[in-house]
Amino acid sequence: MSVAVVSNNSAGAVSAYLTAHRIAAYVSPVVGRAYADPVQMKPNPEPILQAVRAVGEPPTRCLLVGDSLSDIDGARAAGVRVVGYANRPAKVETFRSAGADVVITGMGEVAGVLMERAGG
Repeated sequence: MSVAVVSNNSAGAVSAYLTAHRIAAYVSPVVGRAYADPVQMKPNPEPILQAVRAVGEPPTRCLLVGDSLSDIDGARAAGVRVVGYANRPAKVETFRSAGADVVITGMGEVAGVLMERAGG
């Protein structure tokens, strides 16, 4: 399974974080905001589609885990499945209303969602 990161933060900042936490080797690509081009940031689907192209899968075989409404909206526009990570209780209904396929309240739930989607 490929793991990519799509962030409205800079790719350099995300890569530094991944390196500091010793997980950079497990993540490729890292797609960050285009410098000085906020129009290309999520909810614009282009950064998500860039990651989809890089992993070589059709959008329907990809899943985005996001913690903001721009993540949910961008994923829907890109045609990828989306898990809304509601790190605050108020986000649960917001993400459901926005069309998240699944809403979770803890990152520990991600593995279960992936297993369920993979049929395992």
